[in-house]
Amino acid sequence: MPKIVDHDARRRHIAEAVHRVIHDKGMESVSLREVAAAAGMPMGTVQYYVTTKDQMLLLALEHFRVWIGTRVAAVAARRSEPLGLLRDTVLELLPLDDERRYLNRVGLAFQASSVVAADQAAAMRLGLPHLLSFFAEQISAAQAAGQLAAHLDPGKEASILYAFAQGIVNATLVGHYSPEEVVAALDYHLARLRA
Repeated sequence: MPKIVDHDARRRHIAEAVHRVIHDKGMESVSLREVAAAAGMPMGTVQYYVTTKDQMLLLALEHFRVWIGTRVAAVAARRSEPLGLLRDTVLELLPLDDERRYLNRVGLAFQASSVVAADQAAAMRLGLPHLLSFFAEQISAAQAAGQLAAHLDPGKEASILYAFAQGIVNATLVGHYSPEEVVAALDYHLARLRA
């Protein structure tokens, strides 16, 4: 009986190994050999799916985008009130615990490398409009519910909120802000938008 291989699971496993290498050793350490070792796979198996470092990084970046989308969807599944959903979604994307610090370290590495890698930059641009749209929808819904000021421009406020979140990530990762200070800063920002 031939062995049935789940190719999607293998690609996901390789992508997760790339994330571990990035998190533990930095983007410059990503290589077929390092990723194969981190994945616990023969190098030939990894090369069946990706043959270059660039292909590995794009695979890992796509998995990273799915990972973010899954986390946002999980928040949305347990929260329906728009302002609370907006707050919880932003908090889900900030480095407030070990798992989210891991996520953000990997994300920052991809952001840095995408500045000089056009294919990564193109992949990074795919996810941002969805997140900004989601933020804007929650802001509009919170305005309709009387939670946020009616004069606010949802699209602009979504961009400002995203910029706030991105701006605080690095300072939090290096220990400038504690998780409690990050939550307080977000709450302060959202309170200024209230009706």
